[in-house]
Amino acid sequence: MFKILILAYLIGADPVDTQKTFVLDNNFESMEERKQELLLKTQDNNTYVVLYDFVVVNNFKYDWLLAGCKNDDTGEEFIIEPTYPEGKPDELKGIILDKNFYL
Repeated sequence: MFKILILAYLIGADPVDTQKTFVLDNNFESMEERKQELLLKTQDNNTYVVLYDFVVVNNFKYDWLLAGCKNDDTGEEFIIEPTYPEGKPDELKGIILDKNFYL
């Protein structure tokens, strides 16, 4: 089974100290299904639907750093990162993430 993992941090706080991995409950049978779900964007503002919903459900307290799909049996994975059209938030400047850290 494939699951979506989201590495997020508490907005306004130190991302290194407050980072947390969230696991979404939905499981899919294929990596392709999971990728399609993860990459689905809204028509309104072109954001990822799953990640926008994540931020809303958490009352805008957390923002995502990385998101991805992983199959625990095979180790197959797919990762996306946010883009910052208006520049990275101050608390993220200078931080380099290890993409394998949360998977």
